[in-house]
Amino acid sequence: FQAIGTSVGKLFSAAVTGQTTTEQALSAAQAVTEREMKRAGYPK
Repeated sequence: FQAIGTSVGKLFSAAVTGQTTTEQALSAAQAVTEREMKRAGYPK
């Protein structure tokens, strides 16, 4: 799930640099992870 790692890394980087809040980054990371997992057919 490299796509998840890449997306989450970008979101967390934005939070660290002050471009977004921590809460926004975590919420977006959760959404990205759920979307990618569903695309991959999980949960089974």
